[in-house]
Amino acid sequence: MNIRLTFAGISAAWLLPIMASADGLTLSGGVAATAAFDAANGLSHSENTVEGYIEGELNGVHAGVWIGSLFDDPTDDAEYELSLGYGGNISDTLGYDITATRYYLNNGGYQNYDIAFELSAVLNGRTNGALEVIWDPEAETIETTIGLEYALTDKFTLAGEIGRSEADNNMFGEIGISYALTENTALELLYEDADDSAGALSLSVSYDFGLLGG
Repeated sequence: MNIRLTFAGISAAWLLPIMASADGLTLSGGVAATAAFDAANGLSHSENTVEGYIEGELNGVHAGVWIGSLFDDPTDDAEYELSLGYGGNISDTLGYDITATRYYLNNGGYQNYDIAFELSAVLNGRTNGALEVIWDPEAETIETTIGLEYALTDKFTLAGEIGRSEADNNMFGEIGISYALTENTALELLYEDADDSAGALSLSVSYDFGLLGG
């Protein structure tokens, strides 16, 4: 494993145990398994992946580690993300978040990093919206995404987003519906498509849990 931890990555990894000794900390985690199908090829099975994360938050500062498997990759078995950010509320209905994330492969090592700026809004009792701008300083490119989420019932949630990547002049989007099996477990059916790739349909089961606080 060749992971080169630089400033943002080291900060995220060190902050979790440091934050764990502080009052007001919330610590959470989760795991998920996904099966994906090629929508352009008669919904033929294309991949299975698993992922997991742990994140700590204290007074708006949050740090997290995410790991996900790669399916049938010739050189790498997993990808990693280390993040560090800060978020808060502008008003009762408007929030913001700024997060720096570094990306790694288990054999390929460090890949790149980006900085995401997000504005989120409670549009009404059932609808939430978000605008996210992701800046890649090394490539000097920007990715912009607009998303909406609507609670159909207490169990079913409909969500979608559309975005544009400046790096490859690519438009992309997704729409999905999720069902809360329990307070911590959910199923999600998601359709994704982009200008430069065929559509894909995926089915995921996820389990999120609190470790401390909250």
